[in-house]
Amino acid sequence: MDEMEGLARALASGEASADALARAGEADPARALDAFARARAHPALAPAFARWAAEALRSPRPASAAEALLALAERRAAEGVAPASAPALALLARVLGGSAFLARLVAARPALAAELEPAPAEALPAPPAGPIEPSWEAIRAAKYRGLLRIAARDAGGRPFRASLRELSDVADACLAAALACASREAGVEPPALLALGKLGGCELNFSSDVDVLFVYAAPRDPDADFARNAEVARVVRAFRAGLEARGELGFGYRVDLDLRPEGETGPLANSVDAALGYYESFGAEWERQALIRLRPVAGPEAPARALAEGLTPFVWRRSISPAALQAVRDMKHRIERERRDAGRDLEHDLKEGPGGIRDVEFTVQALQLFVGGREPRVRTGNVLDGLEALAAAGALPAETAAALADAYLWLRRAEHAAQLDEERQTHAFPRDARAQRAFARRMGYGELDAESARARLLDAWTAVRAEVRAHFEELLPGEAA
Repeated sequence: MDEMEGLARALASGEASADALARAGEADPARALDAFARARAHPALAPAFARWAAEALRSPRPASAAEALLALAERRAAEGVAPASAPALALLARVLGGSAFLARLVAARPALAAELEPAPAEALPAPPAGPIEPSWEAIRAAKYRGLLRIAARDAGGRPFRASLRELSDVADACLAAALACASREAGVEPPALLALGKLGGCELNFSSDVDVLFVYAAPRDPDADFARNAEVARVVRAFRAGLEARGELGFGYRVDLDLRPEGETGPLANSVDAALGYYESFGAEWERQALIRLRPVAGPEAPARALAEGLTPFVWRRSISPAALQAVRDMKHRIERERRDAGRDLEHDLKEGPGGIRDVEFTVQALQLFVGGREPRVRTGNVLDGLEALAAAGALPAETAAALADAYLWLRRAEHAAQLDEERQTHAFPRDARAQRAFARRMGYGELDAESARARLLDAWTAVRAEVRAHFEELLPGEAA
């Protein structure tokens, strides 16, 4: 029995003190004592109290977890619904104490708690992979069911790497349904939908834009091509509006179209020929890097395949100067300068700060561009797969690849922890001690003493950033700007 389980047993017997709860990180110990006492008295929660209470104590907000479970149990009893199983209660306690937005979701839709049955977490499957009904409300419901299931699987301890794939799979299914909805509303055949960014790499986070672009097969007649472009633009506008609209549960996804040819000033969609012509004539180095992650998601396969095949010579050059590595490094330093000039605190930025997520991404992508023309096996949009492939190709020492993979997974877990609470698109590492204690719990640091958990979190944050930055500077040559 660990210390957290010991405190849970003390709560079960009514012997726990406010001081013990404060030491565990509860910001309002008196409220927590009352919440656990009331929950302990409910017949649906009493039998497995010690089990779920221990999980609530491992969350950032134990009192909120107990209150949420009690409200859920009371509503289920009033509606004649059978109580949740003990394993499901344990998962719910951890999830509802760790995410305010998921707690509100379950409070509004108690039936969603069934997403965590069957339990325990080891047996809790990934979200369903089948097609989604093409309606905007069904898309939003599928997204939030998926987020709840994935958060529970994270809490249950399955390998975190799977979370990135599961979030991407949910988004893929939602975007495919959204394309069907938008095409139906516009009354035209859908274009091909391709993903870029983290979705393109099958490593989406909990609250992220989806970077997408649309292409279609060009009609032979120029006038018909103009008309087809206007039709597809209507589909794209309906697609973005439907996904970003808020419904009863929330919204679908924020849609970012800025990585398309000509960026925000360009047409919303392009024919395959027009897109390839743009990249051949005007494509920039950063666009080569972005296109590493290009991946078809939905719509007709032929235009997507034609675009991907046509872009191969642009992205994967047979001969490339080592100066390309320095160009990637210089771009990263330039981004940091611009962010600092704009007032951003990069020392607490998980994504764009020195030693953050972008350092790993840029290192991997620079090396992929350098060797990918000769080594097709490194051509992947997934950072972790890219590290493994670069090591297998001899382009990166195996120990360096392993160290960067471990650091990247820690940073991505931290990014999820930052976004999980309120489904906000944030990459900020918390600054004050109280928020850091809560963050440590969300990251899974389980010491009874919350201050010890915070200390371990800060040690890891410092070590990970230093390791990543050192490899970034070593592997990408040139003077820091």
